[in-house]
Amino acid sequence: MTTIELLTILNENKDISLDELLEKIPDITLIDYLNMLLETHHTTKAKVIQKSTLDRTYGYQIFDGTKHPSQNKILMLALAFSLDLHDTNVLLTLSKNQNLYPKLKRDALIIFAINHHYDVLKTNELLDEYKYDILS
Repeated sequence: MTTIELLTILNENKDISLDELLEKIPDITLIDYLNMLLETHHTTKAKVIQKSTLDRTYGYQIFDGTKHPSQNKILMLALAFSLDLHDTNVLLTLSKNQNLYPKLKRDALIIFAINHHYDVLKTNELLDEYKYDILS
């Protein structure tokens, strides 16, 4: 079932029990989503980790689920994948990190970088220019 179909059911109060609805929703993990991104972006873990500027070992530990990454690390992966804001926030949610919030200046700068397809280095330059903590 697609996200749109689920939202339609929820918004229209279709005659479906909550238990039935929950059965239709697949369990998705951060690892599942990262693997799906690798597949849809036709890339490899090695390429994404390199583009993200993450330590190689740490990057692989994120992909295999042995490390719980911070918001910054997830953002570095999102930039490496060139994700849009929606997919970045999905990645943040699945990693149990806060979504980007445009009323926070640092988050607004990161959203700007995402929307302009900045890489990690250019995003860090932008953050540093405005005196905010860089992604690290």
